[in-house]
Amino acid sequence: MKKKLFSHALLLLVFSMIFLAFTPKKTIRLKYDFNSGDKFKLEIRTQQNISMNMGGQSMVIKQNITLNQSAEILSVSDEGNTNFEISYDRIRFNQNAMGMEVNWDSDQPDAGKDDIMVQQISAQMQQAIDKKVNATIDEFGNPIANNNSEVMGSTNVSGFEMGMLIVFPDYEVGQGDSWEVSTQPDPNSDFVINSVYTLDEIKGKVAIISYEGTITGSEMNGTEAKLSGNISGKAEISTKTGWLEKATTMQTLEMEMQQQGQTIPMTMSSVIELESN
Repeated sequence: MKKKLFSHALLLLVFSMIFLAFTPKKTIRLKYDFNSGDKFKLEIRTQQNISMNMGGQSMVIKQNITLNQSAEILSVSDEGNTNFEISYDRIRFNQNAMGMEVNWDSDQPDAGKDDIMVQQISAQMQQAIDKKVNATIDEFGNPIANNNSEVMGSTNVSGFEMGMLIVFPDYEVGQGDSWEVSTQPDPNSDFVINSVYTLDEIKGKVAIISYEGTITGSEMNGTEAKLSGNISGKAEISTKTGWLEKATTMQTLEMEMQQQGQTIPMTMSSVIELESN
């Protein structure tokens, strides 16, 4: 009797393995699918440490930056290209450099008006509040155009429009599948992100995608800067629209910037958290 039960169990196991082997893997086609007038709210929180050497003196700068942005889909072309507009609704900036702390909040522009450093930060970032960023992507998320450098100038703050969208493959993928992408988030700058994306899981209407890659370039915001680094993270994507709902990204950059004829080596380590609705 025991031998028969064991034989039946073994047969069931074999049949189950055969069934699984010949069952097609569930796949999905990921792409951006919006309607004109669609609107989204975003909050991006960045913690970063910047180490630099100026004139033989080492310096460590710690920054915490919170960006609140609104995104509106302006138009979708027949080819699937999406043009959207980004507004910087609020910027909160905290910096500590060698014991000197600077705080600035765009909702309280008069705070710290007697502090020269606060006013320098305000002059750089207030322009983002007063302007809008326009960006265009194709249906898979490849960047086509944006004017971020015109809006943010030489600041090292950048928002959702700068390479945070997941770039999808032009074919269906299933759980565990990976694809490689090379993008240039800002057409006016030469820095390139080479990434490998992996579809980790599909949970209902959400796709969970992990990514890792490298960043290289020789110019940033119009300034000569030899740049290299690594990026990794995980994101939750709406399978209906392709929109990025949540993401955590780790980024490390090594840079050499030229200022007033002097080479300044710099290392920047960042943790970036994004939430959208």
